[in-house]
Amino acid sequence: MYLKAQNFFFSIVLICLFGVNANAQLGIQMNTGLMNYGGDLQRNPYTFNQSRLTAGAALLYNFHNFVLRGSLAYGGIQAGDSTTKVYASRNLNFKSSISDLNACLEYDIRLHEDSKFIPYIFAGIGVFHFNPYTFYNSKKVFLQPLGTEGEGLSIYPDRKLYKLTQNEYPLGLGVKYKIADSWLIGLEFNTRLIFTDYLDDVSNSYPDETALRNEHGQLAVDLSFRTNEINPSATFPSGKARGNPKQNDNFYSSVITLTYIIPEPNFGGGSGHGRHAASINCPKKVH
Repeated sequence: MYLKAQNFFFSIVLICLFGVNANAQLGIQMNTGLMNYGGDLQRNPYTFNQSRLTAGAALLYNFHNFVLRGSLAYGGIQAGDSTTKVYASRNLNFKSSISDLNACLEYDIRLHEDSKFIPYIFAGIGVFHFNPYTFYNSKKVFLQPLGTEGEGLSIYPDRKLYKLTQNEYPLGLGVKYKIADSWLIGLEFNTRLIFTDYLDDVSNSYPDETALRNEHGQLAVDLSFRTNEINPSATFPSGKARGNPKQNDNFYSSVITLTYIIPEPNFGGGSGHGRHAASINCPKKVH
């Protein structure tokens, strides 16, 4: 399914590039804002609660109402049960940095030819890297190697250690405003559809306590079940729900963008080439 979608996306890109590139322009974009995630420790579909900073850059290829862009972003996500009433007793928490590389095709929705406000939508494909961790006894501990839900245990052959680098489908919307001939400022929302439920290291059920201790050690047991940190009488609930495996996690960003469109050189005089370059640089052609 992923390969079919990937081939379809690149087919569209190639058609756009080779079919309508006469007035193409290059650009550079910088962005910064907030990143957050949705999952077993963050039930709100969209919130700034527990968000972390993100920043990124992109190379743009503008042609007519389309923009092909390659983007690199770095940010972070986090969440903790202690901030909610419903899951406070579970007492799990995590943080993770996110490195995100993607290619997207953007479509500018021009209300009229000379509009300074340009709404747009986009979609694409990419790859991201994450690595959830927590703090235990004031020490930073990465969670994936511990297999806190029995990943990698011999008694759970269907529970494999999740991969820390995975595919994604970014999609979103935004609006740009032209503040000068070659400069635009904007707001953008970008969500990533992903194929893992382990951004937060929480997905399934509590594993068998004895098997987890024997194969992964006491630290894995301690970080799998943390209710006893606030309720010492609580016992390890082997087999009981720890998360919801029916719905994958996702992460998203809300950013401010600053875009610079590189002007075409005017070799000009009265030549036809000069007139063509000037027409590209006129404000109505700038994205």
